[in-house]
Amino acid sequence: MRNDMIVAHAIDKTRGPLVLALLLAIVAAVTGCGETPAQKRHREAAALIVMGEKYVKEKIREPASARFRNQFIGKGGAPCGEVNAKDAFGAYLGYQRYISVARELTMLAQDLPPHEFEESWQEMCR
Repeated sequence: MRNDMIVAHAIDKTRGPLVLALLLAIVAAVTGCGETPAQKRHREAAALIVMGEKYVKEKIREPASARFRNQFIGKGGAPCGEVNAKDAFGAYLGYQRYISVARELTMLAQDLPPHEFEESWQEMCR
């Protein structure tokens, strides 16, 4: 192989990863640019709901049995909704409301006296 071909080959080898990284960055930027504000809000809300479900599952006895419904993002960005899960005997308890502000601040209706949970629900979710 001639020296000029060896140098050209060496340059191509070092530029290859750089070019690939640049192309990937451009594709990522273009993909993000096509998102409308509504799509962004929807994506962010979906991510919050997923985190809320995760935190609720950490509080119940049978996390794999959790069934969620009526989920929405309440005031201040707190995921709110209803969850049904199995108890120690394998029976579903019935849907109960939840509020998930953060891991340590996730509340199920069963965790508080009814009037306290209702007050929190009105403040955080409605």
